[in-house]
Amino acid sequence: MIGRNYIAKIKISEELSKESTGFIGEAIFEQWFNQSYQSETLHKQAADRDYAKIDFSDSKGFTYQVKATAAKTYTFNCSPANVAKHMTSNFYVFIQLDAHGYAYIERIRAKSEIENSIVQSYKNKNQCFIWKEQLNQHMLEI
Repeated sequence: MIGRNYIAKIKISEELSKESTGFIGEAIFEQWFNQSYQSETLHKQAADRDYAKIDFSDSKGFTYQVKATAAKTYTFNCSPANVAKHMTSNFYVFIQLDAHGYAYIERIRAKSEIENSIVQSYKNKNQCFIWKEQLNQHMLEI
């Protein structure tokens, strides 16, 4: 069995497990960030969220986009041709949710680390995705 590399494994509360995958991912990231960087402030973006594709910013000015999945891929809502415009955050946080109620936060990555791994969606021309395996991740038993 191949081991996984992740920076945190966090139990998803029963209450949180009733929410959408994206909501769970953002809540898990906030929890992890606040525990890990206790003296720093994390701001949830409201105005820039849909336009600039930024979910959070921290007190040092870094921006984060959170991608969560309970499946095999992480989805971007744009075509591969527009991905450079779509990816405006400094860092990308990939969180895998498993069927046993845990969230695994993968190593946080810069835009340049993931741009070349993006694949056109087979179903929707305005979507693209990254296979977890392309990020050297190994699928959990979901």
